[in-house]
Amino acid sequence: MVNKLIKNQYEQRLPILGDYEITVTLDNNPYHFNIEDLFQMATRINKKRGFLFVSKVLGKHLAVEPQMPLLVGTLLSMRYMEETYGEMHDLENLVARALRREVDVQETFEQVTKLPVNLPHQTLFIGFAETATALGHAVFRNFNSNATYIHTTRELINELEPIICFEEEHSHATSHRVYSTNEAVFEQAQRIVLVDDEMTTGNTVINIIKTLNERFPHIKYYTVMAILDWRSQEKQNIFKQLEQEWGITIQFISIVQGHFELHGAPELVEQKLENAKQNKARIQVLDTKPNNILSYTSTDERQRVNNAPYLQGTGRFSLTAEMHHELDGQLQKIAEQLTTLRTTGPALVVGTGEFMYIPMRVASYMGSDVYFQSSTRSPIYPSLDEGYTISQKWSFDSPENNGVVNFLYNLDTYPYTELFLIVERIANKAALTELIEQLETVNIEQIYILVMNYGEETE
Repeated sequence: MVNKLIKNQYEQRLPILGDYEITVTLDNNPYHFNIEDLFQMATRINKKRGFLFVSKVLGKHLAVEPQMPLLVGTLLSMRYMEETYGEMHDLENLVARALRREVDVQETFEQVTKLPVNLPHQTLFIGFAETATALGHAVFRNFNSNATYIHTTRELINELEPIICFEEEHSHATSHRVYSTNEAVFEQAQRIVLVDDEMTTGNTVINIIKTLNERFPHIKYYTVMAILDWRSQEKQNIFKQLEQEWGITIQFISIVQGHFELHGAPELVEQKLENAKQNKARIQVLDTKPNNILSYTSTDERQRVNNAPYLQGTGRFSLTAEMHHELDGQLQKIAEQLTTLRTTGPALVVGTGEFMYIPMRVASYMGSDVYFQSSTRSPIYPSLDEGYTISQKWSFDSPENNGVVNFLYNLDTYPYTELFLIVERIANKAALTELIEQLETVNIEQIYILVMNYGEETE
C-alpha cells in the first residue's frame, strides 16, 4: 500500500486480490477522510465490472453501527443545504468526526436528529435500488417539510404501471422501475435529488435524468448525491454538455470525489470456505401488526405471485416528510419488542435486499452493541487470503422476491449472540419454512425472524 500527497491530491494504491490492485486518487476530500474510513476493496463476480468498493459506512455488505449510515445521510443533507442554499450547519464537522470514529456515533446521531431542516422548494428525493434505498431515505429524513421520498425497485408490481423505467448496465440486475400511488409527487416537484452509494461512470444517472426530463420537462434542477464520486474528467464534461442540451442544471454532491486506475486482473479460484458451525441455530418466528400497508402484489423471478402486502413506510411508493415522522414512532415500538429478547452480547439486525431503512432504523433504537447489515444480490468473491475484505459468504433465496439469490457476508467475523432478520413480506408459510431451513446453517446460536407481512396461502 502506497500513500502520497501530490498537489493536494491524496493517492493510495490498494490491493484487491492477488495481483489485482487499484490506485485511488482523492481530488476533493473536504472532511479529510482516510480511505480506510470509508471503504475496502473486493472482487465482484461480474463480467462487466470485476471490482467493488465495499462501504464501511453504508451497512450493506459489512455490518456497521446503524447510526453510521444514518449519519452519512445527515452529512449529505448538510452538504446539500450548504451547496444549494449557502446554509452551513453548525454540527457538520461533528458528524464528519463521528464518521471518522473520533467521537461517539450514537451520541452524535441523537444530537443531530433533533434538528430537522425546512426546504425552500418542493423536493423529490429518489434512492437507487438496491444498495442506496436506505441511504436515500437517510438523506430525506433530515427534512421537515417540502420533501418527498421514493426509491427505485427491481420488483415487478402487478397493479401499477411504472411511472418511469431506466437501466443500470453494469449491475447484476439492470432494470429499475419507479412506482407511485400518486404521480403528483413528480408533477409538483420543483427539484429532484438522486441518491446512490457511488458513481463510477455516471451512466445510470444519465439514463434516469434523460427519462425524467422527457416525462417531466418542467423540472429544471437536479442534484446527484453519492458517498463516492469516481467520474472521470471526460464523464464530467459529458454532464456539462447534457445540461446545455437538455436545458437543465445538474449539481453533484459527494463526501469524496476522485478517480482510480485498475492494475492487473482478478483470478478467481474456487475456494472451499468451511463453516465452523457446531450446533443448529435456534430459530423463532415473530409477528407484528404494521400500520399503513399497501395491498399490492408482485410477480417474483419464478413467475409466481407474492400477494403479501407492502409497507408504505419503505418509500417504494412515495413517502412525505409528515408520513415519515409517524413511521419513526412505529419503528421505536418494534425496537422495544425486539430489545426484550436481547441478551448481554452483541446483536445483529439484518434487512433484506431493497428493504434496508426500516430494519436499520429499528436497530438504531435497540441500544448499544447492536449492528446492522443487509442481504444483497451482488455476488462478491470470497477468499481466505490475508487482509481480503470478504472471508465468508452465505446465500439464500430472497424471501420477498423468490428466484433471486441473496448473499450475506462475514457473519462469523464477530461473535454475535443473536441475529434479528426483519422481512418486509413473504409469500406464504412454505416460503418461510424454506427460509428457516437456510438460516439453520448460520453460525449464530439464536435467530429471530420478524415477518412484517404474510401472503395468503394459495393452492
